[in-house]
Amino acid sequence: MSGENILGRIRSIIDILPGSEKKIGLAVLEDPSAVIGMTAAELSKVAGASPATVIRFCKKINIPSFTQLKIKLSAEIDSPVQEGYSDITENESIQELKAKLLANAYQSMQETVALIDEQQVDQVVDLLINAPIIYVFGVGASSLVAENIFQKWNRAGKTVVHVRDPHVLITILISAPEQAVFFAISNSGETKEVLQLVELAKKYQLHTVGLTQFGMNSLASKVELPLQTVRSNEAVVRSAATTSLHNQFIVIDILFYAYASRNFDEMIDRIQESKSEVRQFDRK
Repeated sequence: MSGENILGRIRSIIDILPGSEKKIGLAVLEDPSAVIGMTAAELSKVAGASPATVIRFCKKINIPSFTQLKIKLSAEIDSPVQEGYSDITENESIQELKAKLLANAYQSMQETVALIDEQQVDQVVDLLINAPIIYVFGVGASSLVAENIFQKWNRAGKTVVHVRDPHVLITILISAPEQAVFFAISNSGETKEVLQLVELAKKYQLHTVGLTQFGMNSLASKVELPLQTVRSNEAVVRSAATTSLHNQFIVIDILFYAYASRNFDEMIDRIQESKSEVRQFDRK
């Protein structure tokens, strides 16, 4: 079953849609219940756009047709995901900050979980199971997500290479074994170094997986299998990525547990063995 969260998808990309498609998106967000009973021509008239724009809009949110959009909207309205992001203000108490951060994190992760394409997660798990080695790369905050993948899958008995220097990684990728996987991470989907390494990985016939935010960005279009998070309303005042990291980490957790479930006995043995060796090391 594919991820849904139609209203979340629209909210994620509404600000970057072309003018006429944005009008369609705003009309859907304003009254999704009414849209369910409309034809494409009726929606286009309400929004002040053309019927062809409705179809283009559906494609932008990865829905094949307006009929499918109405079906999915109908199912979603029965159990809506409410928008609830909030930014900090001056001189807030610690209690208020805790409440806001918790609400933002929960909201973004809830929407990302609803968005995740389960079939693609299964396909990525297949690639990781069969891969003799996994290479991961991200820049800045995305490097933290790459480190998380490195820690998790190495402990699970899979060889993972995480190199922060792209020049060093280039020399490693060109000698990658058959069926190796390159896992690229970029929230924007437009990080230059990440995109260049994806092209190199494809040139040397590695499988490519990308983790990025929802929408038609370069990373999602270049990789073999994209995993996407909701495009969160990041706080204006912030020292580092916050909700975007929460979103990326929850996707990696889901991917890891899906991988672990498919390799349960082996995973238990590996984890027990690693714990035992760590204890032995600490005693020396």
